Amino acid sequence: MAISHLDVIKANSVINKYIISTETSYSHSLSELTGCHTIVKYENKQHTGSFKIRGALNKMLSLNYKEKINGVVAMSAGNHSQGVAFSAKIMGIKSTIVMPDNTPFAKIRKTTDLGAEVIIHGNTLIDSEAYVDNLVETRNLTKIHPYNDPDIIAGQGTLALEMLQKHSDLDILLVPVGGGGLIAGCSIMAKHINKDIKVIGVQTELYPSLYNLFNDVTNKCEGTTLAEGIAVQKIGGIPLSIIKKNVDDVILVSEKFIEEGVSTFLLNDKTVAEGAGAIGLGALLQHKEKFKDKKVGILLCGGNIDSRVLSSVLMRGLVRKGQIITLSIAMADKPGQLGIISQLCSEEKVNILGVEHSRFTLDLSVSAARLEITLETRNNEHANNIIKRIELLGFSVIVKNTK
Repeated sequence: MAISHLDVIKANSVINKYIISTETSYSHSLSELTGCHTIVKYENKQHTGSFKIRGALNKMLSLNYKEKINGVVAMSAGNHSQGVAFSAKIMGIKSTIVMPDNTPFAKIRKTTDLGAEVIIHGNTLIDSEAYVDNLVETRNLTKIHPYNDPDIIAGQGTLALEMLQKHSDLDILLVPVGGGGLIAGCSIMAKHINKDIKVIGVQTELYPSLYNLFNDVTNKCEGTTLAEGIAVQKIGGIPLSIIKKNVDDVILVSEKFIEEGVSTFLLNDKTVAEGAGAIGLGALLQHKEKFKDKKVGILLCGGNIDSRVLSSVLMRGLVRKGQIITLSIAMADKPGQLGIISQLCSEEKVNILGVEHSRFTLDLSVSAARLEITLETRNNEHANNIIKRIELLGFSVIVKNTK
């Protein structure tokens, strides 16, 4: 089935009264950091905190009476599940969601809170889908696929419709890619509104499925990624047929820069993004020269990040910047040694976060001790200055956390 911009426009008219037309705006803070004119679509402020409700609603509003009575089933790592569950709740339909076992607890809780039956099955979405297909047969449910469905694709395309109605002169649109539904729908609308726009897919280095197809390579799709929402091993057949016509390029982003995208959104743009939602910003930070001085649109497609994970990302960011360091210091086991280090920290205006002093470290002589001290500093330069001062006092220093 061919999908056109008219299908996206129709989807918009169908779902418009149920969804939020989320903010699209220029970010001055992000533009300064990235070196390009950065326009952000804040879909993290959508119902359920993600764009997925758009496609789910469009699909479920197309169901016939019998399909609605029987109920629906979907596999998802999180955001699609909430989109389906939310849609089912407002339509009075029973929903069942099958999730792989690496799904964040926050997404599981939110899905059950919306009234869905959640079944945890399999290590990947492929495993989950096999179980969904079984439920379709045994329970006579209707499958709501997260990306390999024309109605889903048209619904996701409404995101680009809203964005480009306000900023039709974008040079580049960066779109996160998992199964391909979002980039397929958005590319249809983007190319219709602005034939000169470059649509570029963005994937994590750990799951380069579309990148492999574009570059005729066979990099593995595996591993644990912060962008678990787009950790998909294979692009859907229906989206791929659209992608081949409309998408200009695909780039990869490392886990480090996905983390930096999450922390930068929070600390500089004052908004919360999950890994998949931050990957567009991660691409701008990792590939600055590619986008320098261009007008680039990025989709903050979701903000459903586990609070524990968010805390870890922020702390790791401080470590990379040298603002938190843990030093392992070998010293003579005699009075006054700890006081010397404490005095130096006081002079450097350093905050001491943790101290552990051991006399039983077997890699040192019996007359030596080891001090492990965690410090909060201004930046890497400040941290390096402290280390040099400690070494000048005659102590041996090892930096335990790496940048």
